[in-house]
Amino acid sequence: MTIAQNIPDPDALLCDVNAFAKPVIISLVGAGGKTSTLFWLARLFCRIGRRVLITTTTQMYMPDPACPVTLCRDPTQLPAHLFQSSLMACFAGWNAAHNKVRGFSPEIIDRLIAQQDLDVILIEADGARGFALKAPAEHEPCIPQSSRCVIGVTGGGLFDKPVGPDNVHRWAQFAAITGLGAGERLDLTAMRRLIQHPLGLFKGTPPGCRRVWFINRGSQYENHQQTLRDMLEADEVDAIWQGAVQETPPITRRVVR
Repeated sequence: MTIAQNIPDPDALLCDVNAFAKPVIISLVGAGGKTSTLFWLARLFCRIGRRVLITTTTQMYMPDPACPVTLCRDPTQLPAHLFQSSLMACFAGWNAAHNKVRGFSPEIIDRLIAQQDLDVILIEADGARGFALKAPAEHEPCIPQSSRCVIGVTGGGLFDKPVGPDNVHRWAQFAAITGLGAGERLDLTAMRRLIQHPLGLFKGTPPGCRRVWFINRGSQYENHQQTLRDMLEADEVDAIWQGAVQETPPITRRVVR
């Protein structure tokens, strides 16, 4: 078991993502910072020379204008030369009124692994409507089966605070999984149930996939490092990140077996 701080290398962050054939599909699920984490990872991979494609299996906000965007029915039919830039995004449609883009089915994204001109495909595979925590509904998340890493994001700001339908998305599912009632304080025992449960944060993760739990803005978790290490020893996750994705550095602590 190791604890490292200020890790800049995405291969190390993601438990040696280099071990997989290219392109590597990384899916992000959960709530409380998925989109920010996705774009931070995209920039990180680009800085080390990787060719990165961003897309979604649900809906997400339109990327920054600095990121080239292609709209199409099926990205597997696009000419290979379009994927040769260091960073681009591809979506099926755009809702201008909400500035949100619509993505592709997991099955279409699975077919993108034949696109050898890409190194990394980053997928926003879940929706949370701006909440910091959620449990998935029956139809969620939408994870491509070719994913090699799933990052489960949780907003840390609700730790040790009362939770309920006003601050947790899919509250009925969350309460059933964690055992919490509305108004009860969120503790690490409840969060561990969300991680462990087959219908919880990592629901639908393909077999053999790396599972990374990112606690975003969760400084209160600093006092529970032994429990986090126990979770890794029990094979509940493969790595745990702690930090704040919109700060520098985004990851301040990483726990890995």
